[in-house]
Amino acid sequence: MRHLINREPEHHTEPPSDDYELGKWHESRGHFEEALKYFKRGAINAIQVNPSSPTEKKGSALSWIEYGRLSARMNKCDEATTSFRQALCFGVPYTSSSLREWAVMLHKQGINDADILTRLLAELSTHSIPPSELGNALTEIGAYKEAVHCFNMAEYNDTESGIKHARCLINDGRLNEALTLLTRLQYECTILHLPSEGDRCFINHAIFLCNWRLSGTLPYLPPSDSERIQIAKAALSVGMVTEADYMLSIEDDLEKHNLICMLYTEGYIDLVDSLLKQMVELPRINSTSYSNQLHFIAAERLYDQREYDKASAIFENLRLSQAEHTNARFGEAACYLHSALLSLTSRMTRIESTRTVKEQSLEYMHSINAALHIVENTKWHTSWTPAQKRRKYGLDQSSILN
Repeated sequence: MRHLINREPEHHTEPPSDDYELGKWHESRGHFEEALKYFKRGAINAIQVNPSSPTEKKGSALSWIEYGRLSARMNKCDEATTSFRQALCFGVPYTSSSLREWAVMLHKQGINDADILTRLLAELSTHSIPPSELGNALTEIGAYKEAVHCFNMAEYNDTESGIKHARCLINDGRLNEALTLLTRLQYECTILHLPSEGDRCFINHAIFLCNWRLSGTLPYLPPSDSERIQIAKAALSVGMVTEADYMLSIEDDLEKHNLICMLYTEGYIDLVDSLLKQMVELPRINSTSYSNQLHFIAAERLYDQREYDKASAIFENLRLSQAEHTNARFGEAACYLHSALLSLTSRMTRIESTRTVKEQSLEYMHSINAALHIVENTKWHTSWTPAQKRRKYGLDQSSILN
């Protein structure tokens, strides 16, 4: 097990002196109450040292945001709400992170999108926050209709907000409005040369996709494989699975494997599971440009379904064939640790188990949970935004399974 985790003992690491960094240090080790204490102390002390200092303001704002985020993680939602509200007082650029974390917390509490909009809109006027900031936050949780409402409330001048606005319109099915906005953004890009190459490509591809969906006819067939792949990625990012499927022209296994990898990255988990079940077997490791990624996806899905023995076997094969695949190594370690926890839990629930056995089991479980926290802190598992986690495929997209 030690060779899989490959980390130095945590107690040998010297803790930082700064309260904010010390909070992060404790959180990374699973000491959440200690982390909260230092985040709060950092938030209060920083602003008391020199209220007019940009550095101290930044330290206080970031500490409040981290205090709120961790409080929300620990289901201390009232404390998190107070903390996020404190962070809003520092204005841009901290409003964006605070509103995003606040929206994520409310979403995880099961509050519907309309009520989240109502709650957070009330904060905007109090702190003189532009509505586009809330639009950006709502985009993060997949509240596209509500995000569009925010973007429409007032003008914004940045291309990033314009692109997010267009993404929300497309995801909400308002393609004509999206096309009008994208055409304007395309013109501004040409005149002002402001956005990045990636932004310009997305605008062009989104216009292509909107025209295609609205007319029902493919505008033209992109000549290069690389452009078709980029259009497919753009399509998946705005919920157009059928168009992505067509762009990749699923005629051979290689393109099908590419599509599965792209779908997984964008959070179409149900669809990925269906496609994986259709496969007779996985391609050999290192056999194609997508085979290793496909094996990793299959292992992660087994891991998420608590099929730890099956998942660990795939992770192990990846690790042995690709020594630099650290995520496979950590995935394998996580499987072993979870299997050990299940075994100990079963041992403790046996009627004949003595008190000594149960106490030993609890001690082992504490050590295993500490090791599991170290593994999880490496961020080895694929992660998705709340918006991506809400993705489902509908009847109009089910043709991809045939």
